[in-house]
Amino acid sequence: MFVSMSEELLKEIVLTLREILKWTRFSGMQQLRNVLLNILKTDTEKAIYELTDGKRSTREIATLVGVKSHATIAAYWKKWSKTGIVQPTQRIPGRYQHICSLEEVGIEVPKTILERGGSDENR
Repeated sequence: MFVSMSEELLKEIVLTLREILKWTRFSGMQQLRNVLLNILKTDTEKAIYELTDGKRSTREIATLVGVKSHATIAAYWKKWSKTGIVQPTQRIPGRYQHICSLEEVGIEVPKTILERGGSDENR
């Protein structure tokens, strides 16, 4: 009998935690969307952010978005890492990855990414 009550209580706790997680995630995504919209002002910045997947180098991203210097990409990564919207990747030292894609938070990915072959579908 003691085991049954413990199992029921555990099930109730798990259900409650799942409900809390669902709403916390929803609220966090709304806040993240606002932060991204405030930081990523131009289509170029949005494209750079979206292409920052931890696999591409600064040079690759600069070429895809039409930025003259890869140092510009590195400067964005440094700035964005301080705000927490990108983080260093574990796979390749010196590279960064975004914490989520723009589409995940309901922000349209600039068409320039698709036109230049930078989307996931074209890799």
